[in-house]
Amino acid sequence: MKKSLVFLFVAAFAVLFFSGYHLSAQSETKINPRDTVQVPEGFVGDDSIAYIEDVVVRSPISASDLLSLAEQHKVEDMMLNYGKTEDGSGYSPEREEALTITHRDSAALRLANRFLRMTNLVRSNGNATDRLQWVEAVHAAIDTFQIAVPAVPHDSIMNEMLHLMEKFCLETQMELNFQSHMYSMIDYYSTIEAYMQWMEDAPSDLSELVGEEYKAWHGLNEARFAFWNDVSYRREWYSMKPMEINGYYEYLSSNRRAELEVERAIILGGKPYRQKGKTVSSREWNEWIEAHSVPEDYEMYKDVSDMIPADSVVTNRVNSLKSAFAQWLAARQALAAALPKDKGVAYDNLTADIHSRIIGKLPSIISYGSEY
Repeated sequence: MKKSLVFLFVAAFAVLFFSGYHLSAQSETKINPRDTVQVPEGFVGDDSIAYIEDVVVRSPISASDLLSLAEQHKVEDMMLNYGKTEDGSGYSPEREEALTITHRDSAALRLANRFLRMTNLVRSNGNATDRLQWVEAVHAAIDTFQIAVPAVPHDSIMNEMLHLMEKFCLETQMELNFQSHMYSMIDYYSTIEAYMQWMEDAPSDLSELVGEEYKAWHGLNEARFAFWNDVSYRREWYSMKPMEINGYYEYLSSNRRAELEVERAIILGGKPYRQKGKTVSSREWNEWIEAHSVPEDYEMYKDVSDMIPADSVVTNRVNSLKSAFAQWLAARQALAAALPKDKGVAYDNLTADIHSRIIGKLPSIISYGSEY
């Protein structure tokens, strides 16, 4: 028998699994515009909620929809010292300040809950356009925080979530992995926000091409990460793997923001840019992909078959990476062709250096601070 469920029920009881973390939800918002979803017979309990969420987020996502889906996750479950009393487990005398939960802490927790909820939804099902709506939704969540805690400067609000975790974490590996996930997603948010600003500031005759480059970059970014995570770096037994992968994702984001600043200077200010590295040929690119299409530390676990990615996974990730790279390169070539000659040359030079950095940094473990 089909059932019609009110979307408020979804926001109140939704359960989402992401990166091994079990996150629950509760709501205090109005019913989502998509207020009902027909659930097929046989889907009950959490399965029915998961079905509804999947239907909703596979439709075009709006910022208001994301906010309606974004109510409380138990971020506090990932901080072992949150809300502990002297008699509670996790109490640490030297961390006594962690026993007091302030109004500011509560507001930061709600922001963290909403931020992660929306982040997980768009990362699971969203496309490049949905990421723009995600930023708008995060802006609304930030505005809510500032109403609750007006003393915090607007440009410091995202750091409130990090301060919250630093205050209440006992620094177990689980907590450090979770913190690194939050760091990487905040950095990614800042990068999409920078892209939005660039698309707004770009000359009107280039705005469409800039938008296409953004979509191509999004595809390449996701393909690079998936290739590294699923093929090259498969240390499933390694407790710090999530932390290192999150650090890599954070590095991809910070690199792109720095590159965008250079692109703005080229296109808006006519600043010259000389190529710093050698141009990577198609042959070298293909050789690099082939060389990195086996897991890191392969010799250590080559006899443990379930820790080696299947050939179909490797093929899929390699094809996705090649396709995404070709689309990104085509988008940048189209933009360069639309620029005056000097600017086009500078933009092409930057593209060549970005390409070299892709090979230089994927999938090797990151050497922080060496990029710029």
